[in-house]
Amino acid sequence: MSNKFYSIRSNSYKGFSLLEVLITILIVSFGLLGMAALIVSGARSNNVAHYRSIASKQTEDIADRMRANLAGVIAGSYDSLTATMPDSPDCKTAICTETQIAVYDHAQWNRANSILLPDGKGTVIGSLAIGFEVNMMWTEKEMSDTDDANSNCPGGTPTKTRCFFARFTP
Repeated sequence: MSNKFYSIRSNSYKGFSLLEVLITILIVSFGLLGMAALIVSGARSNNVAHYRSIASKQTEDIADRMRANLAGVIAGSYDSLTATMPDSPDCKTAICTETQIAVYDHAQWNRANSILLPDGKGTVIGSLAIGFEVNMMWTEKEMSDTDDANSNCPGGTPTKTRCFFARFTP
């Protein structure tokens, strides 16, 4: 009789362990999907931080170039540097005036911006009297069209463009 009792009892629980395993697999898979989303989000944030760090260093670069050529700053040669790269003399091998050095700095700086940042561009606007504003812009493919990162960018800036501003006085 005791064999019959165990046999009935074991038959009534058939499939219960399988159901527990399926629920456990479902819970673990949701956890793994959450971890994957967290890793992707972390990688994206790391990429954004990397580009912001480069933009900060490039802002320091043009500020240092301007401090090294104070005569050019006083002459107003850095008052409105556009995002386009001008033709410039080679001031490494030739002797240049302060205005030529400013054009050379402008070309070298924006050339580095375009190499270090995706579609990187930089502008400088201001004067010695009021200070200078440096604007760095680059494209981030990871940005969605609904991201609010464009709120810092001037009007008419293309979507998926991130902007970085800094103010300084040489």
